[in-house]
Amino acid sequence: MKQTLLLFLLIGGVNLALAQQTTWSVNIAPSISHRLPQTKTLPVLEESIRNGERPMHTFDFGIDFRTAINDHWHVGTALLYSQKGFSNTHVAIPYPDIRVSRTYLIDFIQNYLEIPFFVTRTVFKNDRFQLYPMLGVTNSLLLSEKNRVAVRSGEVDKEIEEALKKPYLRTRQIHNIGILGGFGIQASVDPKTFIGLEAQTKVMLSPLDDVSSQSQRNLYSIGLNFRFVRTLR
Repeated sequence: MKQTLLLFLLIGGVNLALAQQTTWSVNIAPSISHRLPQTKTLPVLEESIRNGERPMHTFDFGIDFRTAINDHWHVGTALLYSQKGFSNTHVAIPYPDIRVSRTYLIDFIQNYLEIPFFVTRTVFKNDRFQLYPMLGVTNSLLLSEKNRVAVRSGEVDKEIEEALKKPYLRTRQIHNIGILGGFGIQASVDPKTFIGLEAQTKVMLSPLDDVSSQSQRNLYSIGLNFRFVRTLR
């Protein structure tokens, strides 16, 4: 059912693109990702895990297509490779069978194939620039997850490093729905070429099930999307 709905939406987008001015763009978006805060009081050991959490550097990249409905409104979709995750330096409880004698930094990385659907509305436009807010939903398919391990102090213990690379966090479902919002600016290079910059925030609505800290929390990311845009017609 979900696949059929996505197919109809894509077909509808293609038909709309044939009738209106459409652009395509290459996107690269460095960002930071983390989990939403949790207000629930936890036992001391579980609380120490949460206190060790830090944002992680991530990125998205891919292509998008946007079609004008009128002078102000555009609809768009994209095909993106998207990373989400967070870092943690307190790993003794998630891995109780491992004797951690040094300080390790673990990035819990999840890789997604993401298809967002969104609208933008131009609020300012002249011969060179246009400004617009954007709002939409994301469809994210989990491709893989892994741990990236780094040692903060001392020498690397290869055996422990390999053991820490096994993820302990799992999403409850492979397909995840999210929301996105942001604000963008676009500048013309010539009549068919533009460059753009967007500040974007994305929140996953399917939480991570974290057994070690007895919590379910949602991943989010905040980033800057750099765009190289070309007009199709």
